[in-house]
Amino acid sequence: MPLSDHEQQLLDQLEKQLRSEDPRFARNISETQAAATGPGFSAKRFVVGILLTLVGLAATIFAIWMVANSAWWIALGVVGFGLMVVGMYWAFSRPRQIGDKSKRTQSANGSKSEAKGPSGFMNRLEDRWEKRQRGE
Repeated sequence: MPLSDHEQQLLDQLEKQLRSEDPRFARNISETQAAATGPGFSAKRFVVGILLTLVGLAATIFAIWMVANSAWWIALGVVGFGLMVVGMYWAFSRPRQIGDKSKRTQSANGSKSEAKGPSGFMNRLEDRWEKRQRGE
């Protein structure tokens, strides 16, 4: 159900007020929404991953069927199993974004800090500790 004109005006007014009172929070919210709407499910990755899994499954079954003849078939079975694992990982993983968040960025005071990522919590704690030591 869409918002009425009055509700939309109130929402716009609240957004402007938020941006003027706390621009850092508003920027963080915008970045979070951009990250959430980033690349997600990719049909091409899914199809390629499933095809790779099926090839690996076929190689593994064929190797199990032929294992009595030679040791080479054991190697084919191991490679087939590896293809199945890689194919499933590829099919269900998310594609990486260009300009990944793990790159270092320069903060306003000139010190290097990690962008939010797997170790973002520890970086925030370190930044807070450094600020306390400087008396900020």
